[in-house]
Amino acid sequence: MAYDPGVHHRRSIRLRGYDYSGGGAYYITINTQNKACVFGQIVEGEMVMNEAGLLVQRIWEALPQRFVSLILDAFQIMPNHLHAVFVLPGPGLEPALAKALGAPVIQPSPASRGRACPPLFGDRQKEVTASRPPAGLAIEKEDAVHRSSDPRTSMGDIVGAFKSICTIAVNKLMSRTGTRLLHENFYEHIIRDVDELETIRDYIIQNPKRWNEDSENPDRT
Repeated sequence: MAYDPGVHHRRSIRLRGYDYSGGGAYYITINTQNKACVFGQIVEGEMVMNEAGLLVQRIWEALPQRFVSLILDAFQIMPNHLHAVFVLPGPGLEPALAKALGAPVIQPSPASRGRACPPLFGDRQKEVTASRPPAGLAIEKEDAVHRSSDPRTSMGDIVGAFKSICTIAVNKLMSRTGTRLLHENFYEHIIRDVDELETIRDYIIQNPKRWNEDSENPDRT
C-alpha cells in the first residue's frame, strides 16, 4: 500500500496483541501543545530551526545513549510538530526491513513462531499516549539507565522519555516552568516492509516543501 498521509497520518490505535517491546520499526508524529509554532519556521521550502528546535533535535539524536538498542532513522522537525522513524531490534522486526534500517536480524524463538500478525489498521483509530508525566517532570536518571539496558524497552518508553526530556530542556531554555511543550498523545504507525519505509522516509524529508498544504500549518491557504 502506498503511503497516503490522508490515511496513515490519522490517529492510530495500539494494535491489540502486538508486542511493542518485541522489536519493530515505527513512524511517529508528535505535535506541540495547541500546535504552537515553537521550533522555527519554513523559509522557501526549508525548515529553519530556532534554539528550541535545535535543542529538540539534539535530544532526539542523543536518545541511543539512554536506550542502547535504539536505532534512529529519518527525522524532521517542523514549526509545530515533528516526524521520526526509529527501530527497536527484535524478533518482531521483518528481516529485510531490519537490513534496510541497519538493524540486526533477530530470529524468533520456537515458542513465538506461528503467532498471527495483527492487521495493519483497525476500524477504530485514535491517538495513543506514550506516558503522561506531569508537565515539567523529568525522568530520573537511574530509571533511564535501568531501562536503557532492558531488552524489553518498548516504543512507548522511547517516546515518553523523549517528550519528558524535551519539556524540561525547552522550558529551561525559555525560562519557564510547568508548561507542557508537546501534546500528551502522538500518532504512531508500525512500518511493515521496505517499500513502505522508503515511502515514509520520502514523505518525512519532503515535508517542509509541502508546508503550505500541511494540515498542521495554521496559515494554510
